[in-house]
Amino acid sequence: MMGKISLFVSGLKTKINFFYLLAFVPLGLIVYHKYVTEHSMLSVLIPFYGFLLLFFKKDRLLQLNDGGKVQRFVGLVAILVSFFTYYTLAGSPDLYGAGAAFYAVYIVGLFLVFFSIPALRESLSILFLVVAGGFSPYIAEWLTYQMEPLVPYFVRIMMFVLAVLRIPATLHNPTVIVLNTSEGPVWVPFEAGCIGFYGFMVFSIIIVVTMMEESASLRTKLLWSLGGLVGAFVINIIRVSLISAVIYYFGYKDWGRIHAWIGYALFFLWLGFFFVIFSKREAIQSKIRVLWQKP
Repeated sequence: MMGKISLFVSGLKTKINFFYLLAFVPLGLIVYHKYVTEHSMLSVLIPFYGFLLLFFKKDRLLQLNDGGKVQRFVGLVAILVSFFTYYTLAGSPDLYGAGAAFYAVYIVGLFLVFFSIPALRESLSILFLVVAGGFSPYIAEWLTYQMEPLVPYFVRIMMFVLAVLRIPATLHNPTVIVLNTSEGPVWVPFEAGCIGFYGFMVFSIIIVVTMMEESASLRTKLLWSLGGLVGAFVINIIRVSLISAVIYYFGYKDWGRIHAWIGYALFFLWLGFFFVIFSKREAIQSKIRVLWQKP
């Protein structure tokens, strides 16, 4: 046991491992606080994905030189200012981005302390994702207002899907579907959140940073990004369809059990599937070309 502890401590003595430890601990605390207050797995996913991208850049960071004394002093000042910024702003319940503002300043200071100035380019991805994740509630509020007029169109799409699934339903008004169950009619109201714009927004943020890190052509990035967004929309249709099916077959009282987790499960499955396929796109394209050329 003591040998394992000694090995762990000796591993932290290396500069890069100590850097990652200092970068992760405040992020973990902020994300945990964000999850406790908002109960949103997606808001947790964005900053952690940024840290994962930063971790994948370990080989690049190892090749960078140390910064000068003046630069390190500036970095230390930035780190101290970041803590002041957080404890000053975090007391405001209306300021969702307090943690993001703190960590943005903190990570810049950390880079200045550990590496030379060019290393700041490697911090852009995590900075963008953390700031975007921190201010996502503002974006979500704005999107809720903007998406409200689109709810009737989404309800029409769901009426078509329910007809395909042979679930009897009627349109009570532009935003309410009535499911004709064996126990009587069940009114299912729809709102802007049912469109799935929050998951759509999170996927967009992640895909933008991912494509920035890729060396593929612009055409390839745009086509795959568009395909991923279309897939995210389809996944939301599946989510709402499953919830409607649960309400129809098992009753309205049971819908909360699936509504609480089905969206997260489907979103993470689609996100993982998309990135696996995207990472193997060249092999898949070559196989398609071979099959296409066969007589």
